Amino acid sequence: MAPSYILAIDGGGTKVVAELKELATGKQFRAQAGSASLSNDLDLAVENIVKVTREVCEQSNAKPSDMVTVMGLAGGSSVSLAEQVKVMLKLIYEIEFAYLEITSDATTSLYGANLGAPCVVVALGTGAVGARLTAQNQIKLVGGWGFTVDDFGGGARIGLMAVQHLLNDIDSFDLPKSPLTIRLSEQLGCTRQAISDWLKLAKPADYAAFSPLVFSLQDECKVAKSVLAEHTQSVVELISKSRGNSPLPVILIGGLAKVSKPLLPQTLQNELSPCKGDSLTGASILAAKHYYDIIEEGQPNEP
Repeated sequence: MAPSYILAIDGGGTKVVAELKELATGKQFRAQAGSASLSNDLDLAVENIVKVTREVCEQSNAKPSDMVTVMGLAGGSSVSLAEQVKVMLKLIYEIEFAYLEITSDATTSLYGANLGAPCVVVALGTGAVGARLTAQNQIKLVGGWGFTVDDFGGGARIGLMAVQHLLNDIDSFDLPKSPLTIRLSEQLGCTRQAISDWLKLAKPADYAAFSPLVFSLQDECKVAKSVLAEHTQSVVELISKSRGNSPLPVILIGGLAKVSKPLLPQTLQNELSPCKGDSLTGASILAAKHYYDIIEEGQPNEP
């Protein structure tokens, strides 16, 4: 029997969102859960993917075997991680879709931002990644290697830099000295033991949670301002690498896009284009494309 639903899933360091569409009626069903970053915590990511999948199934009375599914996940560009997810879904959770593609959330954001038309997208969220979609339907990913070695321009890096300033204050003065580090110490503590306990358990999303504080203090705290200056330089470099020599429109997306844009050089701000859709939109566009490829040709064509 031909599939009758398309399922789009968008998962990052903070949350995962699923949107199921019944093709015959146009009815939509949505669910949301916690982090689904494959590169940060694979087991947790799969647990949350399963949670939202089961929730939309309950809402719609549909089965995964009825669904053409595209998941845009942080870390999804890794073939090995994507394969692990597929195996875990099938063997551990007994979830098997009519068709499943797992790709990077950068790819789905790329398709969503300009509704499938060629463009350059730079996504600033918990992490940071750039992507370019050409008129020949070729995709180039830039950055987004994960928090351990990369994600410069993302919220987790902002939080990490802020925490590093707190550690420096504790090492140098035995107490926080700046408005930013004082506020951080209220959450992490001021002693080596308290801070060490937090650091042992901290994940990228925990660091990213401090980024709003840094932005809120930029006009009154030199340390916050210096952190954002470094963040801005990282964003500028990521945009430059992502666009390469292409004349394509550049679109800034993600939770930090709005607050980061005013920090960029004015000439660069003027070159940015508005975003037309998000990562979930892109996953839905790809899922619909694969659905029609299956109906018309018997098998999906890879993007």
